[in-house]
Amino acid sequence: MNIIAGLEEADQGVIRIGEREVQNLEPKQRGCAMVFQNYALYPHMTVADNIGYSLKIQGMKKQARREKVEEVAKIVSLEPYLDRLPSELSGGQRQRVAIGRAIVREPSVLLFDEPLSNLDAKLRHEMRMELSQLHQRIGSTSVFVTHDQVEAMTLADRIIVLNGGNLEQFDTPANIYDKPASMFVANFIGSPAMNLLKINPVVESYIDASALSLVPDDMMVGIRPEHIEFNQDKGDYVCVKYVEDLGSHKVVTVEMGDKQELMIATQLGQDIVIAEQVRIYFPEDKLHFFDPNTTKRVELNVDKLDKVG
Repeated sequence: MNIIAGLEEADQGVIRIGEREVQNLEPKQRGCAMVFQNYALYPHMTVADNIGYSLKIQGMKKQARREKVEEVAKIVSLEPYLDRLPSELSGGQRQRVAIGRAIVREPSVLLFDEPLSNLDAKLRHEMRMELSQLHQRIGSTSVFVTHDQVEAMTLADRIIVLNGGNLEQFDTPANIYDKPASMFVANFIGSPAMNLLKINPVVESYIDASALSLVPDDMMVGIRPEHIEFNQDKGDYVCVKYVEDLGSHKVVTVEMGDKQELMIATQLGQDIVIAEQVRIYFPEDKLHFFDPNTTKRVELNVDKLDKVG
């Protein structure tokens, strides 16, 4: 994000905003605006003055500036608060001021640096909806940095998953979830995370032999918690270790015969008791396979195994 904004210099490659190459331009020439994690508002200025400060620096006349500020305040739902100081606002309102200050300049690119991390859970949910609606209204390209997978999955058209500075996957939210390109992505996206297991005779007892016939012995198998089935006719038994009731569903921790633990997400109607022995099954079409050496996804094909990534 700092490289896009021009705060740090790129070692290699080209940065294009629209049709312009901007890697050699000063930050003020790039057409970017940034929204910070800590709001970075001027405490002695009113909401209107905070939003319009960049326009004042540019030399825009007072009346034109006020009209532009009022237009932006309407977009971010701050019209009643223009004469207040930041100290008189809630956390969500302060963040909207920071967003208003960024969009008032009509930037080509909006850069969001974990803007919701200081908010409580309810406000984060509300701000996610507001940011999504804002993006639809103003249309500017937005780059949003977050460690929160829910924010990434709900806000993004495309997600870049980075691991130690390396790109693990660049794809749509649906493909990131349904076809993770690596074990890191599989474990990072999803709550609870995907179960990742080394294939052995115990694990094989939960899977149809037809799927296993295509899998090399040293593969890792993954399955999402919500895809594991409680089934009296297929699979094998596990011991229930813990049941977490989340209101809308339950998350059940079970132990397999080889002492590996699984997380299973199930509907509330399923009556499960701690220490109970239950039978589970891994549907063949919900399995994911990974090479433990490269950690990359392996696509199974009837005729051959194609390594992806």
